[in-house]
Parts: sequence; structure tokens; C-alpha cells
Amino acid sequence: MKYLNKKQAQSLFEKYLKGECSPEEERLLETFLDSYQDDSKIWTDWGFDASKKQEIWDKIKQQTGNEKKYAIGRVYHHDWIKYAAVVVGITLVSLFYFKNSTAEGHLLPVDEEMVVLQTGEGKNNLSENSAGDILDKDGKVIASQEGGVLSYKKNSLSKELVYNEINVPKGKTFKLVLSDGTQVYLNAGTNLRFPISFVPGNLREVFLEGEAYFEVTRDEENPFVVQSNDMQVKVLGTHFNVSSYEGSEQHAVLVEGSVSVSHQGSSMEISEPLVIKPGQKASLVPEGLDVKEVDAGDYIAWTQDILIFNDESFPEIIKKIERRYNVEIQNNYTELTSARFNGKFNEESIIDLMNTFKESANFDYQINDGKIIINKKESGL
Repeated sequence: MKYLNKKQAQSLFEKYLKGECSPEEERLLETFLDSYQDDSKIWTDWGFDASKKQEIWDKIKQQTGNEKKYAIGRVYHHDWIKYAAVVVGITLVSLFYFKNSTAEGHLLPVDEEMVVLQTGEGKNNLSENSAGDILDKDGKVIASQEGGVLSYKKNSLSKELVYNEINVPKGKTFKLVLSDGTQVYLNAGTNLRFPISFVPGNLREVFLEGEAYFEVTRDEENPFVVQSNDMQVKVLGTHFNVSSYEGSEQHAVLVEGSVSVSHQGSSMEISEPLVIKPGQKASLVPEGLDVKEVDAGDYIAWTQDILIFNDESFPEIIKKIERRYNVEIQNNYTELTSARFNGKFNEESIIDLMNTFKESANFDYQINDGKIIINKKESGL
């Protein structure tokens, strides 16, 4: 993320009001505003009078055409205030960098764990910069790796199910192409167990712990099934995302096609399947399955290395950040437990992200022994 000084920010904001911003300049404004929440000093610090407020409001209504709410525990403002916040927000973050430059010096030690493939012959460490073949016990090639993609060979003569297991550590993502051509994008902290080759006449069944986006090759005679903890998703051929991280909400989001979602209890008893449509999210709740309309693109943005928060609780956000950046976060600011945020991050470092949240939620943080520790900001600071 690029940071501006006050003069540059003022100039850019004026260009925005006049409709003179380039696409790159608009992205600069929007990227910051997607994650900046606090509006308490917008009008006083920048001296906006009533006419300027109206000018901003008219411009934002014209530009956005909606009024999304952004909450931190309660609703503070709508999109028009969010955009106005860019001037104060960018300046505050810029000042923070000048006053706290030592924060950049505390480099977080990150364990460079590798993607691990478990076969019957043992473990294979998969480096994202390498290429090579995976062999079975007879020395035959069953899969080939090219960078961050592992592709399995089709074997129409296979008569028994032989499973491999892939583990993607925190801080990484990986792509897997199954023997039927189905593409699977694996998110950080994910484990997938799958057959090296599907057997005709059987379900194409895989077992997921974590999160994955599937682009399933259509095969009406052999349905594709994802088993994930207490949820089962069954399809013929479609695009969908399944999230089943331990301790987080389990859900499936359909991008295109059709899927049926079922609740699978501890006794392995399957509930009545519920068919969802594109743009719908089926979540596992105590009462069963809850379905609602969502922006499916937000739920697969992680496949493009984009981190999105949609009215999410701070504890859930911490879990996402820990997986994305392979870090450990300790939150001592208990008031944030009930706070909810919206945000969008792309190429930001963990320090960029924490500094943005620091200004937005008004907390302090420090790095001790490789751990990020969040504390309530002391009064007067």
C-alpha cells in the first residue's frame, strides 16, 4: 500500500471530487478506505464545512450508488463518510510510520513450512519453485508438479481407490488438479485427502479440513462429493467454495452450477440434502443449515491472494490473518471481541495490515518473541 503525506492526500482528494482521478489513484483511495473505519476526526481535522460535506455526499452517491454500513461494534458511518475518511486516514497512517519506524525493524520470524504430499511411499516436500514427478510403488508417474500446481494423471484402468493426502501450511496456498481434471485451490492451513485416480462407478469423494475452491469436471454418472467435518457437498460438475476450519463457521458458497449440501452428524447420519443456487451460502448452524444470498466473489477472493472481511467479528478476523500470514496474534483488548469490521487487503504486508487496523480500531500492538500482541490504547496516547 502506498502512503501519502497531507499535501498529497489533499490534492488527490480534490481530484477525486472533480472526477479527475486516474484508475490507479482511485484504487489507492479505495484500498485504504476498504479497511479504514474510524471517522471521529474527519470533519474537525480537515475543516469541512456544510457545503463541502454536501459536495462529498453528492459525489459518493453518484460514484457508489449504495449505502453499505461499516461497523465497529456499532454503525459509525456509510460509504460517503468512508470515502471522506481517506484524507485523515492516509495522513494518520503516514504519521504513524514516521513516529514508529522501529515497528518495521521487528521482523516477525516466520517458519518456512512447505506443502507436504503424503503418499503410500512416504512424504514429499513440494517447493513452489520446483518441478518434478510423483511416483507410485511401481515407479510409475502418477502426478507432476510445476511450481505451485500439482496435477494427477488420468487412469481409466484403475479398479481400486488409493489415497494421497496434501497439507498446505499457514502462509501458503496451492493448486491441485485431480485425475478427472477437477481443479482444487487449497487455502492456507488446509488438508485434503483424495484418490490418486477415481474408479468408474464410484463417487468421486474427497475429504477436506480447511478451505478449498473447487472447479469440478462434470460427470453425471459419478457425482463429486466433498466431506468436510459435519458437512457434505455433492455435485455433478460446478464451481463452489467450502470452508471447514476447526472452530469457525462451516459453509459452502456456490459460484456457478448447482450443489446439494447436507448436515452430517457425529453418528454419520446425513440430513435431507438442501440444494442451493449460485450466489447462495449454506452455513452449518445448531438448527441445521442456514441459506442466504451473498457476493460469491468475496468468498473466493483468497484464490487471487485478496483478503476480504464482510461484517466479521474480530476473533474471526484474527484467525484469517494468522492463516494468511502464518503469524500468532494475542488479543488483550477484550472490547474488540464483539467488534465487527469490513475490509479488503491485497499485497499488504502483515505490518501494513496491523497498522491499518491499529488506526481503525484505535488499539496498540507490539511484537514480542515473534508474537503480535494487541493491547488497549492508553489514554492520552
